[in-house]
Amino acid sequence: MKPTTFFATIALAGIVSAGALGLDAAVDSPPTLMSRGDYLDARHGIEAHTRAALAGCRGQQHVEREICKARVHGDERVMMAELVARYHGTVAAADDVRIAKVKAHYDVERARCNAREDSERAQCLRAAREGRSREIFARHASVI
Repeated sequence: MKPTTFFATIALAGIVSAGALGLDAAVDSPPTLMSRGDYLDARHGIEAHTRAALAGCRGQQHVEREICKARVHGDERVMMAELVARYHGTVAAADDVRIAKVKAHYDVERARCNAREDSERAQCLRAAREGRSREIFARHASVI
């Protein structure tokens, strides 16, 4: 083997291995703002809080119970989104918190609408859907 071929092969191998190390660093998981253990502890705490709150809804009448359950599930959705936002600390995660709040509010409004008469229910549901769409897309419309 010629010395130039040998050195060219070594140089090419060095470049490829340096590229592989750079690729490994780029593919590595992004840093988080809290440890995985703290995240899991907080998640279990949210789940326990949700179970306890749902137990509090059991003693209520049918309509109030459905509204209570919608409120509890909405609060859980918001708390989980806030936890993920604290864990990752990204702009997208913060936007997910805003959307979770909108969806939680919509779920409670939908439960309230279901307690109404048929004619009022349809109008109430339509207004709730329009409000949800307006709130979700308000940020995107201002960017465009």
